[in-house]
Amino acid sequence: MTYKTALVTGGAIRIGKDICKKLHENGYNILCHYNKSKDAAEDLKSELNKSRKNSCEIFCLDLNELNQVEDLLTKINKNFNSLDLLVNNASSFFKTDLEGHHDSDWDDLINSNLRGPFLLAKHCKKMLSESKGLIINISDAMVSRGMKNYVIYSIAKAGLENLTKTLARELAPEVRVNAVAPGAILLPSDGSSVEEELIKEIPLNRIGTERDISDAVVGLTKFSYVTGQILKIDGGRSLN
Repeated sequence: MTYKTALVTGGAIRIGKDICKKLHENGYNILCHYNKSKDAAEDLKSELNKSRKNSCEIFCLDLNELNQVEDLLTKINKNFNSLDLLVNNASSFFKTDLEGHHDSDWDDLINSNLRGPFLLAKHCKKMLSESKGLIINISDAMVSRGMKNYVIYSIAKAGLENLTKTLARELAPEVRVNAVAPGAILLPSDGSSVEEELIKEIPLNRIGTERDISDAVVGLTKFSYVTGQILKIDGGRSLN
């Protein structure tokens, strides 16, 4: 059997981890990027390679160190020799408002959510074109209506959605580019959301799961006539 190759940023924990596992189940070798979650990345590598030998490799990169992004090409060529899918999942997420922020917040939020995906698309373009592959960006279902107290994050994710549409035009017909926009999947660690209150806003009456997102990612790999789309996986919350 011939396996495809997926590069997943922020793939060691939470939604990224489930995306890696689901893609692996669907015939992909995994190149998993992580920043600080070394132990989790090593555990994932061990688990996936136990299931299928030499099917997962991991690497560490701080997306604020943008000069290192090109090193990914060396990693991919060394381990798998090709690339079929780029999933831009890595994301910083924390509060900032108009007055309560620092200059470093711009670097952190913009680099991880927008500039990093832009540079990864640039450096991976050749390999993805050769494989007739695709890019899937992970956005946020709430960004289209603005997010109070998360102004810089909102700007970054809005830029990512526009980047999705722009690259869909620029890289066609060789490469498809889409985005998955999760709604309430995991509650914020800063305690800013209460589950009972959130559920009142969701027509499907439940918080989503990591598997809801990874299923959507796998679905987009199979929808060969879809590009430039933002797929909201939010239980209908954005209808409100």
